[in-house]
Amino acid sequence: MIMSNITRLFDSVNVIQKRTFIKNFKKLFQRIDLPPIPKQIPQSSFYFNIERVDEFQWMQDPNNQDVREYIAAENEFTNRMMVNTKLLQRRLFFEMKNKLITPEVVSPLKVLSNGYEYYTKHSNYGTIYYRRKKKSLSNEEILLDSKKLTKANKQIKSVLLSTDENLLGYLVEQEGDEIGSLHFKDLSRYNNYQNEILEGVFNFLWGTNAHIIYYTVTDEQLRPYKVYAHQLGTSQRNDMLIYEEKDYTSFVDITSTKDQSFIMINSNTFSSSEVRFFDAHHDVSQGTPELKLIEPRTSGLEYYVDHRDGYFYILTNADNCHNFKLVRTRIENIRKKYWETIFTVKETERIEDVDIFKDYVVIFAKSEGLPVLMCHELKSSKVHQITLPTNLCAVSPEINIDCNTNIVRFTCNLPLAHETTYEYNMKSRNLYSIRSKSINDFDSNLYTCYRTRAKASDNTEIPITLLHKKSLIMNHNNPVLLRSYGAYGITTDPDFQLEHFPLLERGWVIALAHVRGGSELGYSWYDQGRLMNKKNSFTDFISVVEYLISAGYSNASKISAIGISAGGLLIS
Repeated sequence: MIMSNITRLFDSVNVIQKRTFIKNFKKLFQRIDLPPIPKQIPQSSFYFNIERVDEFQWMQDPNNQDVREYIAAENEFTNRMMVNTKLLQRRLFFEMKNKLITPEVVSPLKVLSNGYEYYTKHSNYGTIYYRRKKKSLSNEEILLDSKKLTKANKQIKSVLLSTDENLLGYLVEQEGDEIGSLHFKDLSRYNNYQNEILEGVFNFLWGTNAHIIYYTVTDEQLRPYKVYAHQLGTSQRNDMLIYEEKDYTSFVDITSTKDQSFIMINSNTFSSSEVRFFDAHHDVSQGTPELKLIEPRTSGLEYYVDHRDGYFYILTNADNCHNFKLVRTRIENIRKKYWETIFTVKETERIEDVDIFKDYVVIFAKSEGLPVLMCHELKSSKVHQITLPTNLCAVSPEINIDCNTNIVRFTCNLPLAHETTYEYNMKSRNLYSIRSKSINDFDSNLYTCYRTRAKASDNTEIPITLLHKKSLIMNHNNPVLLRSYGAYGITTDPDFQLEHFPLLERGWVIALAHVRGGSELGYSWYDQGRLMNKKNSFTDFISVVEYLISAGYSNASKISAIGISAGGLLIS
């Protein structure tokens, strides 16, 4: 009897506990905050006689009220999910902002031309453009102040001086727009061009005649396709059409050769080029300039042109030279059959850019995914390599407007330091740092950056760039941020990334995976990670993760990844 009463008592307690548990369990699920789910409205479209149904096509319209409400709901959900991290967010923001504080005053980078020094200074209100007489400590002249534009939510897209340096053209665009309005300023103060504005401009440049401007406009799809000539002091309605590109897959750009001899009209697709040129001294008041075609477009043929002393210097992938080569030809014999090869690279190297000078051509290339700068002497055809302070960096050419000099200027962007600008004397072979700044409150001597390799599933070696504290212990327990791209031939460069520093200081390892699909190791590296070989980009990424674990850097629970490949963003 006593036992049966006790049993009934426990049964009643169990019932109460079960009810309480179920009630609390329901409350737990009620507290789960689910993200907003967009509605699905199937819409059909046909491409190549194949029907494609898109349930979310309605979200392409930013003016749709439902789209606006959904975006607001997404933002509210994000704020709720991140509410417990607000203190950490503020701390990280302060740390990264603190890294940008420069302890010393950094002098502006100056460009010398015709007895003037041109430079910019930056403030909280925008960029200010200056010039002054060379080596003068006074008479600093403000050419352009973007303060008022910044307040109006506008920005300066480009600024160019006329060839006689008396006129300034600057292209202003509304933030987010692709086209803008072109304004002019007379630095000699003899003329007032304040009310002369060209609308709908995508890009522009000055002719050698200082009162003629060439510019491009776009079609409804924002594709640059027409080139016009404008003479200052006349209406835009009277501007002369120089060229119209009717192939909707081609984008038109205008450039001038470095020696200001020719204007180049470049029609480019993603896999072909077609370049026309005309005399930069042409007077449009005398009629339309004669356009000369260098080489008709051919699928797969890309080429880019500059000029020096009667020769066109052409960077091209012609003759299956996928990593590009440098050729030249006389302006009298411009077709491809006359092109003479003067510089090529190896299979694992790639030419990214060239800069033409009077006596030298500077070649910006990549070898095994690392930057290489070479100087090709035009008279002797001798080549020497510029010794960089480190090859674990990203190198880019600076503005080198003077072709009659032996000095080339370029910038090195390092993963553990702010960028440094160098000048190199190609004749004496001396390298000088002309501007650098340290990272505030950061001792780079405590950290290391180096290259290692992982073996892919097909035994291909995948380069990896690693950054971490020198005191790192290989105990399989370090947090890792793995980054990669692996698409469209875009490289993952070891450059300055502000967001890396809070992680490095907290003991993280930063790993850059140079997987196939990028072009770090040349065209073949890119080709092995696209189309039917696309899976290599992903299996390479997995092989890098496996290497980081087996080598003792981390374990599977402490590796996070961010990357973009085949148009998709991966964050895990």
